[in-house]
Amino acid sequence: MKRTEWERRIGSPGRVLGVLALVGALLTGCESQFVDPHPPELELLQREQTVALQDTPLVYGILFDLNLPDASECARIKSRLQNTLSTTLLPAGRQGMEMAVQDLSPDCRQQRERMLRFTDYEAGLREAERRFGAGRIKPVLFYFNNVNLPLPLELQSQLSLLRSWYSGPALLWALTTPEVRQGLGFDHVSPWTYSADPRLTASLEEAARAQLPLLQLETPPPEGYPLLTPQELLSVREFKGCTAPSNLKGIGFTYGRQAVKVDPARPPRIQVLLSTLPPPVPRTQKPAAQTLRFTMEVCRANCDRLYPTPPDDELLVWNTTPLCALQGDSR
Repeated sequence: MKRTEWERRIGSPGRVLGVLALVGALLTGCESQFVDPHPPELELLQREQTVALQDTPLVYGILFDLNLPDASECARIKSRLQNTLSTTLLPAGRQGMEMAVQDLSPDCRQQRERMLRFTDYEAGLREAERRFGAGRIKPVLFYFNNVNLPLPLELQSQLSLLRSWYSGPALLWALTTPEVRQGLGFDHVSPWTYSADPRLTASLEEAARAQLPLLQLETPPPEGYPLLTPQELLSVREFKGCTAPSNLKGIGFTYGRQAVKVDPARPPRIQVLLSTLPPPVPRTQKPAAQTLRFTMEVCRANCDRLYPTPPDDELLVWNTTPLCALQGDSR
């Protein structure tokens, strides 16, 4: 049978049917799913913002409770202890202050009835907070006692109370004897040997270098943290927040799933809100920095065009739809 010109160009009858089926499928696909020729250029970014640890101002006080018969030895050992602490705890460049010294045994003569002055401690605490800010201060009090006898019960109670003081508890360190430490929960104890010992304070100094100054989470800056890198600011036109911790807030905009335009002259910044600031702790406890993880979707071009949005891939204008379109959107 003679083939037509169409058959000669296309080939066999089977090939003709295949071409017709392919054309039909393409037409059907175009009718069921329109694809925007210039869709939004999107990218999903994983972000972390860390609230780091910082050294707190080292505020300390001295509680002398010595018993030495020689007046000159009394003055010498007090001066030595005070100078050693000053050099060890507040080297050049470190923030901190020494609170007023409390001498429970003036002239190094212990009396049975001897008392702490809580008003002096309170005054020192308020002065430290005035200088360095409330919430950043946890004083370290150094108690010195060279007599191997139990403390009077009232003094024991007072020393314990310092560690749970209602307006600002202290850490209580001691350079003292075995009998004194009985029944008292000192935060650190070094052994008292004898006043002329050249290494009397060596253990105390070593512990101070290992544990002090105290550590605390930094106070997030009021101006916040940048949301985009300088490189990203060159290309990102709009963004949405897909996931975020509840204590992350936008500065001057609402961080969420509604698109926000980027003004390179005023880069977007976020703020981290800490409900409570954990108290300072010794360095050996090494608290963890607080890391906030969140996800954002950025658009680099064609942000006002259609994009298939999950879960049904419905075509919606990206920058007017309060949803994240890419994989990773959590709803």
